[in-house]
Amino acid sequence: MSAASIAEVQPVPSQVDQVQEVLMPGEHTLPASWWTSEKIFELEKRAIFHKTWLYTAHASRFKKAGDYFSYNVTGINFFLIKTKSNEIKAFHNVCRHRAYPVVRKEKGSSVILGCKYHGWSYNADGNLTKAPHFDDVQGFKKEENGLFGIRTHVTDQGLIFVNFDATEEGPIPFDDWYKGLQDEMHEYDFSDYEYHMSYELDGQFNWKTLMDGYQECYHCPTAHPGLNAAFKMSTYKVVPKNNYCRHYAEIVKEEVEIPEDNDDEDENNSSWFGFGKKKNEAKPAKKEGKKENPGGEFNGLWVYLYPSNGVNCYSPAWYSIRVLPITATHTILQYDIFTKKGLADDKKKEFVDFLQLVELEDFNLCELTQKNLNEGVYSTGYLHPKKENGVLFYQKIVKEMVKEHWAKEKEAGKPINPAYVGGKKQSDEAAELEDFCKEVECQGSNPETEFMQW
Repeated sequence: MSAASIAEVQPVPSQVDQVQEVLMPGEHTLPASWWTSEKIFELEKRAIFHKTWLYTAHASRFKKAGDYFSYNVTGINFFLIKTKSNEIKAFHNVCRHRAYPVVRKEKGSSVILGCKYHGWSYNADGNLTKAPHFDDVQGFKKEENGLFGIRTHVTDQGLIFVNFDATEEGPIPFDDWYKGLQDEMHEYDFSDYEYHMSYELDGQFNWKTLMDGYQECYHCPTAHPGLNAAFKMSTYKVVPKNNYCRHYAEIVKEEVEIPEDNDDEDENNSSWFGFGKKKNEAKPAKKEGKKENPGGEFNGLWVYLYPSNGVNCYSPAWYSIRVLPITATHTILQYDIFTKKGLADDKKKEFVDFLQLVELEDFNLCELTQKNLNEGVYSTGYLHPKKENGVLFYQKIVKEMVKEHWAKEKEAGKPINPAYVGGKKQSDEAAELEDFCKEVECQGSNPETEFMQW
C-alpha cells in the first residue's frame, strides 16, 4: 500500500482522541466488601457521616416557635426546633441528667421541652430552665447543663443542614464544603411550594447501593420507562462540583407515551403503579396513549448532596431524599414532597405516582443487587468514564475520607468519633474510669494491637 493510500485511511488526530475518550474503560468500583462489611460501615460513620453536612429538612415546615421534628442518622438521635427568635436549631435528643430522650414524638410543638424521667426542662434554645431539687446543690450550674447543640446551616432557600462534628476544630464551613450550591439553588423558587407528604422505604441494602444508582442514568432507559418517556435520556449528564453533583436532562415538551398497562388490575389501581392512568377510566385495551408530561414544563434542578442526600426540583413539585444507613446491609429512605401552591389535587397525585414509581424501580434494583453483593462472588466492575462519572466522583470521595480517617485512628491507636460530645469538661474520676474500661476491654492483649486487628 502506498504512502498516499495509508494517509487516506488514517483518521485525523481529533477523531482518534474522540474514539479513545469514549471507549477507554473507566475505573473499577470499590470492592463489594465495602458494601457488606460491618467494620467498614462503622468506619464510614465516623469518617463520613459524623463529619459532613447532611440535608435534613426545609424551614417551611416550621411554622411557629416551638415546632420541632426528630430524626435518627447513623444511630444519632436529634431534633430540629424553631426558637422564639425564628432560628432553626439542632440538639442531641439526650437529657444532660441521665441521657433519657427529651423529645419522644416524631414531631410536635412546645417552647419548653420537659424530660419525662426526672423533670429536667429546656427551652427552645437548648438552655436548662428547671432541674428539680438541684437549686441547693453546691457547684451545680444550669448554664453548663444545657442540651448538646449540633451545628446547623439554613440556606437562603430554607434548606436545613446539620453537621455532627463536635471536635474543637469543627467541620469545614458549609459554603466551603458546598461551594457554589446556594447560587445554583436560586434557579428554583422554593417559596412557591408547600409541604404535601412524606413517606419512607425500608431497604435491605447498603447506602452506597442506592447512591450508585442515584448518581447515574445509564440504567434509566431499561429500568425507568416512565422517566425515559418524560426526559430525553440522550441529553442526561452528571456534572461533579464541590461535594455535590448537578444532574441535567432536557424534558420532553410534547405529550409523552403512557407506558403499557399491567395485567394486574389491583396493581394498576394503586398509587404506586398508577403512572399515566386517569381517574374513573375504564381499563383500555392494551395500547399506548398520550398524556401531559408529569415532570412539568422545565428541565428540572436535580442535585446530589454528598454523601447520601438529594434535592430534586420539577415545575409541579420538588422532593428531597434522605438515605439513612442503619447497618452495612440495611438502609432507610425518607422522602419529603413539596407541591406548587394552588396545584390541583389530581396533578399532585399524578406527580406523586410518577415519583413513587421511579423510586420503587430503583428500590427493587438495590435489593436485588445487594443480594448478589452479599454472596461473595462479585468483587468489582468497570465504570463507564462518561455514563457513570457521577459514581466515580462520589466513590472517590468515600475512599479518600475513609482512608484518611483510618490513618488518624491507627496513629491514635483507637477509634476517633468526631460526633462524640461526652468528653467535654469530664471530671478527673470519669476520665480515670474511661481509661479503666478501655483496659478491661483490651485485657490479655496489647490495646494498640487489638485495635489494629479489626
